[in-house]
Amino acid sequence: MKKKIVYINLFSSQYKDKEALLKEQYSSLSYKIELGKMHIVHYLLNNNLELNEKYHSIYLKSEKLNRWSFLKTAINYIKKNKCKYVIIHGLDYFLEAAIIKLFSGSKVILQHHAEKTYLRKKAVLMPWADKWIDAYLFNGKEMALPFLQKKCISSVNKIYEVVEGSSDFNVSGQKHTNAIKQIVCIGRLNENKNFITLLKAVGILKLKRSDFCVSIYYTSNDSEDDLKAYCNTNKLNDYIVFKGAIPKTQIEALLNSADVFISCSLYEGSGYSLIEALACGTFPIVSNIAAFDFLLNGLDEKEQFRPRNELELAAKLNKALDREFTNAQKETIRNHFENKCSDKAIALQIENALQELTQ
Repeated sequence: MKKKIVYINLFSSQYKDKEALLKEQYSSLSYKIELGKMHIVHYLLNNNLELNEKYHSIYLKSEKLNRWSFLKTAINYIKKNKCKYVIIHGLDYFLEAAIIKLFSGSKVILQHHAEKTYLRKKAVLMPWADKWIDAYLFNGKEMALPFLQKKCISSVNKIYEVVEGSSDFNVSGQKHTNAIKQIVCIGRLNENKNFITLLKAVGILKLKRSDFCVSIYYTSNDSEDDLKAYCNTNKLNDYIVFKGAIPKTQIEALLNSADVFISCSLYEGSGYSLIEALACGTFPIVSNIAAFDFLLNGLDEKEQFRPRNELELAAKLNKALDREFTNAQKETIRNHFENKCSDKAIALQIENALQELTQ
């Protein structure tokens, strides 16, 4: 029997037009469309556009209202459409979730999107709100540990593992024949992305081999000058190239042309760049933080290292660069993406959570 589900995005966003909204929301809309093949799915957004239409298999509605007027409208919408399940994007909206539960009677679920709500003053109210919230969706249970430790969430039994979003990238079928192994990094040049650990690892690795090149792509460049100065001082410019920004339309081809994707992040909520790399079958070498651990669980074709440990990263890079990067390996990584991070996989993860809540 089909379930009636409504997703709610309480965050007020600004979009130029409908096309901009659909493009920005793609990674979220795509798995909702897949879920809509199994159930009746509504998606209610608060933004500057006014839409009310069916988009593929989901009912898309956006309103231009202030926060509390939108909340009232959402409750009326839930009751009118008799939605059994309400999934709210963002743990920051725990108070609104409790209010929706009180006035609609539906099963209410909060989905985590990298928020560290437990660090904020208002988190003192989370234990109260938790009484009214039926479940939480996290990108792996390990991501929920701080909330459980702070008693913001009362029980691990309320936690369900759901990948935050997917990608429409695919494997190009190219076979790598370069003598120089191509390593690619994509991310903002800030402290959290921890590029300094990569530079230190390359400084160690260059003493053992020279058959590699690291290309760094980024938009924000908070630490660009410092990182470039480090490269100059430590004679790394033959191995590391700062490429700057890359259009989103070119990232798929970039990942397909690379042998290795690397990330040294100290914290990630979703790991979208890693998800995109997996979709392209690119070999991942990433820090063993909670989000990455969850996304890579079950995949053998990978390497992970402790954050800020350049010695371990250098060893993992050296080991990986001895590999022959084949199309068969790419397909293995792509299959992991299909089973863990594809739209269909995410829809099934949500479906399993709903089934457990029904019991």
